Amino acid sequence: MRIHWHSVQAAFLGGTFLGTMCFTPALAQSSGVIEQVIVTAQKRAENVIDVPIAMTVVSGDRLMESQITSFHDLERVAPGFKSLPLGDARASSMNLRGVSSVQGNPGRQSSLGVFVDGVFMARTGMASSQDFLDIERVEVLRGPQGTLFGMNTAGGLVHIITKKPSLTDFSGRGEVVLGQYDTIEARGMITGPIIQDTLGFSLSAAKSKHGGFLYNSTLDRDVDDENKFSLRGKLEYASGNFDATLSADYHRESSICCSAVFTKVTGVPGTVAGLYPVTPPPGYPFSRITTQSGLSTNPNSGGGVSLEMNWEYAGHTITSLTAWRSWAVESINDPDSTEVVFLDGFRIHQTHKQVSQEFRIASPADQDLTYVAGLFYYNRWSTDYEDLHIDPAIPAFKSRPDGRTIFDARVRDTAYAVFAHADYKLTEKLTAAFGGRYTWEPARFKFYQDSGIVIYPTFGQLPDVTRQDNAFTWKVDLRYAWTNDFSTYASVARGFKPGGMTMTRISSASSLSFQPEENINYEAGLKGVFLDHSLMLNAAAFYTIYSNFQTTAFDGTRYITANAKEFITRGLELEGEYHPLDGLSFSFGMSFIDAHYTDFKNGQCTGVTGPCDLTGKRLNGSARWNIDLGASYTFPVVENWDGFARADWAWKSDIYSAQDLNPNSVSPAHGVLNARIGTTSDTGFTLELFAKNLLDAEYVTFAYGLPFGAGGYVGYIGAPRLAGVRIAQSF
Repeated sequence: MRIHWHSVQAAFLGGTFLGTMCFTPALAQSSGVIEQVIVTAQKRAENVIDVPIAMTVVSGDRLMESQITSFHDLERVAPGFKSLPLGDARASSMNLRGVSSVQGNPGRQSSLGVFVDGVFMARTGMASSQDFLDIERVEVLRGPQGTLFGMNTAGGLVHIITKKPSLTDFSGRGEVVLGQYDTIEARGMITGPIIQDTLGFSLSAAKSKHGGFLYNSTLDRDVDDENKFSLRGKLEYASGNFDATLSADYHRESSICCSAVFTKVTGVPGTVAGLYPVTPPPGYPFSRITTQSGLSTNPNSGGGVSLEMNWEYAGHTITSLTAWRSWAVESINDPDSTEVVFLDGFRIHQTHKQVSQEFRIASPADQDLTYVAGLFYYNRWSTDYEDLHIDPAIPAFKSRPDGRTIFDARVRDTAYAVFAHADYKLTEKLTAAFGGRYTWEPARFKFYQDSGIVIYPTFGQLPDVTRQDNAFTWKVDLRYAWTNDFSTYASVARGFKPGGMTMTRISSASSLSFQPEENINYEAGLKGVFLDHSLMLNAAAFYTIYSNFQTTAFDGTRYITANAKEFITRGLELEGEYHPLDGLSFSFGMSFIDAHYTDFKNGQCTGVTGPCDLTGKRLNGSARWNIDLGASYTFPVVENWDGFARADWAWKSDIYSAQDLNPNSVSPAHGVLNARIGTTSDTGFTLELFAKNLLDAEYVTFAYGLPFGAGGYVGYIGAPRLAGVRIAQSF
């Protein structure tokens, strides 16, 4: 049966209108109640109101309600957070409070950490490429978190917590999604006891596919499709004072993604600096046509195993968390981004393997002095093999006939740490806390370059480089509990990220190293539940000074890492929920971020030879204003059946992709509206119509100047409107 999507969209819009009109009869219903939220942001279970950290907590139910099935979608519900794939999973980026981290270079670590069930992910893409499977909640922690989490959390972190297996009852859920662009998604999970009250299991899997969002006019085919598969299994054992959770997961992706489109042409039509032609398609960029002569692919796969064990002894909890992970990416792209066969087939093959071990002890929670202390070990092996060549028909830039350049880099990175965090009740209402962590991080780098392109010399095998960075990170805070439902706090914390090496194609063998990154964060905030538990509010103000910030710049031929001597990021954050009536709820989030360099005389500007003074300039990659709004309503339809409607709107002010704030690389302010309407039964059956980007907003997510020339800009654009049907059954 052929689905007529214009009819589906008309029905969806009409249904949303009717659902909205149904809000009025609900006024006579009783008030809704906001339930207590438990988090593990300080390595023990606590009420979020009692945790002096600016954080966004998104429950698994909220993820499903908002149709958030991937890491990059979190920016719709976490104020000030932004995430982009940037071409392939290897180059996935995050931005939080104005701080961006891009990890295309394996010799550079992230300023923002990603954790899954307490396990640090060596690369952002190890988590961002996975489907969200059977999630309990996601915690987005803002500001330095080095005391308890350590690895690369100078600017904050994202912690994904998956559900534990049930030891008592069998339950499960399955869903199928059909939509435009040949979208087909299937997800399922099941959990239950193997031995009642002692041993339980859970198994979840997801498969998602959609056709191309872009048309390649040169190759006459659709591109920018998606093809992903994810699998996770868990075993949970509990007996007496001991419990253990064994987890294993695997995912793979074979998407043809992500192709660049022309976003702007400022030079003479037909050429870019006389090197190769520029012929943007009519209606660019939102005609959704790319002219690349080569495919951009994003094949990646990986997985891991972890074992968490907990012993209860004399009121204390002793925890061991052991993990192993592996991830590989082998992307192919067309960096010249035009119809000319110039740099087609640029291959990058990265592999990352890691092991980690953490031991910690947590004191009893019901005493004036509570503490968490522990030891941490981590080891990562990464390789990066790159094969870049110029087409034989184009002699320019060749230093030898084959025009082929090979880069081979290897990184061995190790970390050892000891940490402790203590809270002490000075009075019944006032609590002081101090935490500290000392870290040793030795690393070894190997690099080989053999070049047939004039701008990349042949170095052969460079001598191995070793470095060791040591740091003491700390946090001090005061929290005052005005009531059980309202508290305020103030904190000061130091963050740290180790230095590294430029381990991708280089033009010079000098100045490859970059220095460690440090910051001091000052923060004050409030958290509370008001109006008879119908209103929740969180607010924070922050001021952070970064020293030797590791920033990325594009100098016309390559991306490089440079240390910005100092920059400041400061701002305000507000988020909350309001449940005025039973079945009716609103959510909202807002952030204002002012991030600018206060001393950066050796910056890089596209098209400029030598250093470029960026002092006083705004940081790229971050929106000053972020606003998220949501509304949800559930109402009875007939006996045993309820209806529901939900809408979410996320708006961001303009964002600059280029470090020098080139106006040709700006993403203008834009908002995206998602909505759904449907019905559910008391037997767990759900049927809904949904639309992502309901108003078909057109916006650029990232733009950059064409390599080897000036006058043309290419980049990536947001996904188009996608309407569909979701059918689910829970038991």
